Amino acid sequence: MKIHAFLLMYNELDMVRLVVKHYQKFCDKITIYDNHSTDGSAELARSLGCEVIPFGTKFFDDSENMRVKNTCWVGSEADFVLIADFDEVLFLPPIIDVSRIGTFLWGESLIKGVTIFKTIGWQIMSNEMPNDDLLEITNGYEFSNYAKAIIFNPKEIKEMNYNPGAHRCNPIGNVVWSNESLYVLHYKHIGGVQRTIKRYKEYQKRMSPYNRKHGHGRHYGQNERLLKREWDERMKISKPLI
Repeated sequence: MKIHAFLLMYNELDMVRLVVKHYQKFCDKITIYDNHSTDGSAELARSLGCEVIPFGTKFFDDSENMRVKNTCWVGSEADFVLIADFDEVLFLPPIIDVSRIGTFLWGESLIKGVTIFKTIGWQIMSNEMPNDDLLEITNGYEFSNYAKAIIFNPKEIKEMNYNPGAHRCNPIGNVVWSNESLYVLHYKHIGGVQRTIKRYKEYQKRMSPYNRKHGHGRHYGQNERLLKREWDERMKISKPLI
């Protein structure tokens, strides 16, 4: 059973080891599309055995991200491909050991003919950073925006037709959805509110003309006061996933 992960990245130096370690548990290959990182993320990912491919301009551009997600996996010989931003982490339901992902869930799903997985989005909230394993931190809340269809069989699915942000898609081909739902854990809001504010400012500064014209990523322009208030509110409703 072969699983190939395709991840989009920009300046994720403090997350590279954690994310790569997580996916190396069940992926045979990890390809990272790097959007001109300046913090050493790409170099570190290569040293950990990942294939790293530069893409796009030096802008944060959802049209480029969408193009990559809709095309990077085409022609893959893997049994399943995983398409995600670097802070979106695929996770099995808590009742299933993640180390068994290759021998249990995928094998069973292939027998059933499943070609694409349903997911549950889970927004992680934490004032801390994980030390050695991403799953040290799972506090958060269910968030439908991140219930993205990020894992599917490229031999059966011919097109995904992701929209900007990949929050929705229109798969074409032999589309058989799973009965089981995996989790997509979103690790953007970890390490405290100041880390989030800093990252939002970086994204806002890099916003492409396309994004500005169409309003994509406008939430990155939120002021600090609003971000801090939202942070406190979301921390109050957060609970452990596992």
